[in-house]
Amino acid sequence: MAFIQSEFRASWQTIDVTPPVGCYLAGYAARTEPATAVYRRLFATAAVIDDGGDPVILVSIEWLGFYDHTEEARRRISKSTGVDRERIVLTGTHTHAGPSIRELDGQRHGMVDEAYLDRTLDRIADAAVEAGDERSVCGLRFGTDWCGFAASRRAPDGKGGILWAPSLDAPHDHAVAALFLEREDNGARLVLFNYACHPTSTGPILQIGGDYPGFACDRVRNAFGPDTRAAFLNGCGGDQKPGSPERDGGAFRRYSVEEVRSLGNRLGDAVTRAASHGYEVDGPIRVAQTFLTLESAPIDRTAVRDLAGSPRGWERAWAEHYERALKIGGDYENEIPFEVQTLQFGDSLAIVFLAGEMNVEYGLRLRRELQCRFGHAMIVGFANGIVGYVPVDRQIPEGGYEVIDNHRMLLRPGPFAEGTEEKIIRAVWKSLG
Repeated sequence: MAFIQSEFRASWQTIDVTPPVGCYLAGYAARTEPATAVYRRLFATAAVIDDGGDPVILVSIEWLGFYDHTEEARRRISKSTGVDRERIVLTGTHTHAGPSIRELDGQRHGMVDEAYLDRTLDRIADAAVEAGDERSVCGLRFGTDWCGFAASRRAPDGKGGILWAPSLDAPHDHAVAALFLEREDNGARLVLFNYACHPTSTGPILQIGGDYPGFACDRVRNAFGPDTRAAFLNGCGGDQKPGSPERDGGAFRRYSVEEVRSLGNRLGDAVTRAASHGYEVDGPIRVAQTFLTLESAPIDRTAVRDLAGSPRGWERAWAEHYERALKIGGDYENEIPFEVQTLQFGDSLAIVFLAGEMNVEYGLRLRRELQCRFGHAMIVGFANGIVGYVPVDRQIPEGGYEVIDNHRMLLRPGPFAEGTEEKIIRAVWKSLG
């Protein structure tokens, strides 16, 4: 494969975005008490990269994600830096021990700290400005390795359905991918690394922290030295969770903070190993967006009736919402906007950013299919305006949390319609040009 020689310039800034103790935490619907402590501080990294032309800005933050703040964050970064919004990529590590930031979080967990949110969006924009001003010649390398603690949480029940349990009989993805940005002027290094697994190791504790990705960042920094920064780009881990089927006896358990640190160390060590067999990344930068509309399946009128008396509050709320909608005339919204964003470095590397909690088979399929065109590929979920869980078509008949329950929590009429997977895959190829 012939590479087009390019000279990259890059820089980055990492800022502390830890919310105050006493804030409400997002990620677990049953957790309604405020945070009482910090087990690890939270960070955001803004990286600015160019090949002599217009730069691209990539942000990783230790939140659930940007969700409905995506366009406002892009607006502020664009206004401060002059970089077009379509060249700004926003990702969340998806820690479930970070602050409530969405309107939905406020309804479920407790008050959103609007002052903290506003201040943090401004500080991210300022960090992007600083990084842009400090760009210098930078080499890029890409490496891969293996880490084995992720397990599917959709265990086949032998009857065509699924159980919420750790399973290696269902698809899973143990690949670790890492992009190393290495500045020539001062030896500083930024490591952007990727693994497909939900950061839900501890369960709904009342402590602020970054879960295993945060500890993995610490491990990478310790391995390479004080001039290194690290940021996590979560993969297609919507249906994946830390858990060992052999050890856990068929059920997920809650890890202690020290055990979570150990998981992070395992991932960080895999990233460090990836550096030893990295490949040069070269070729011109190309950034693109594709917007598409996904659709929900039609409303299940029987479920509306049956769930009116459910002991689960979110199921009752869903049933009441659609009972009202059907009485009014049966008109309800079933379209969901979805963004695909891609970042290419010639034909050496393609990074795909998907705006959902993508189930693991998206990452497996896209890496396999992109091999015909690119030397390497990294598939990132939890990016930009996250729409919730996105199963592949094969999983829709199985049901389960990622297929049905989460959509009801979001007051959507039903699961994604069949054909959603192909729509998204086609949009990725369209974005890649």
